[in-house]
Amino acid sequence: MPVLVFLILAGLPLAEIAIFIQAGAFLGVWPVIGLVVLSVFGGVWLMRAQGPETLRRAQATIERGEPPVAEMLDGAILFIAAILMVTPGLLTSSIGLLLLVAPLRRLVARIAARRLARRAEVHIRTAHMRRGPGGGPIIEAEEWEVEEERSPNDSGRGGDKRLPPKSCPD
Repeated sequence: MPVLVFLILAGLPLAEIAIFIQAGAFLGVWPVIGLVVLSVFGGVWLMRAQGPETLRRAQATIERGEPPVAEMLDGAILFIAAILMVTPGLLTSSIGLLLLVAPLRRLVARIAARRLARRAEVHIRTAHMRRGPGGGPIIEAEEWEVEEERSPNDSGRGGDKRLPPKSCPD
């Protein structure tokens, strides 16, 4: 995995430079700069327009009582597409534009979901659980209170101070 990360971090800028040189020779300098600027504006528009829309779809799915897995993956891929479009470069912008195509985006989401499911681990800890009178588990918990404390030295900025659990009589 570290080799792959290194190849991406080293190879992507080199590929972008090579594409810039070829596109500049073919189209000219100003059209290439115009494409990059247009891509940045497109990425910003995508983040502003699709972000709230994806959130609304996720909320509607939650209200139906279903987990918003597809909407969250779709939103994550749209966010990645927007970031790629805002990143200066023709290769990254092209990949971002491809991720805007809905069928391709769904395919990428399915592949990502499968990979995440293969790597996911679920740990269930059952210590300190016992059966209650109705047969269900009794889960004991502790309460933590977070208070904001201001000191005279922090010039008005409050810092979170975590307090120990309250002692409660049993």
